[in-house]
Amino acid sequence: MNPYNKRLAFVGDSIGRNQWESLLCLLSTAGTNKSSIYEVNRRLITKHTGFFVFKFAEFNCTIEYYGAPYLVQQSRPPAGSPKQVRTTLKLDKMDWGSVKWKGADLIVFNSGHWWNSEKMIRGGYYFQESEDVKINTSIETAY
Repeated sequence: MNPYNKRLAFVGDSIGRNQWESLLCLLSTAGTNKSSIYEVNRRLITKHTGFFVFKFAEFNCTIEYYGAPYLVQQSRPPAGSPKQVRTTLKLDKMDWGSVKWKGADLIVFNSGHWWNSEKMIRGGYYFQESEDVKINTSIETAY
């Protein structure tokens, strides 16, 4: 993909964030004017969650990162859910931050690292569609 006049977004977990950081480094070496590369919200790159938008003015492109480890909304369980359900992943609703990456020319999603039994079922995470908690839905099916 030619980066000129494009908006590229990485969405997901720390693996996607590492890919985003690597691309920032690669593109920064291609530019001749280092002062034309900046984070549009004036944020320093730290390991906090959230998002970053780097503008490469020389190419008129942005390279963005949005932390959303599950890609879908995490929520409290609905009333009447079984006690083992501490958190639900709403499979029918995109992450709250999805409005920010809408309209990107290319989106790289990465979340598979979080979809495992160690991090989910043992942590009390279950799947939800509408108001229905899916106690017996496998991780593979939900993903």
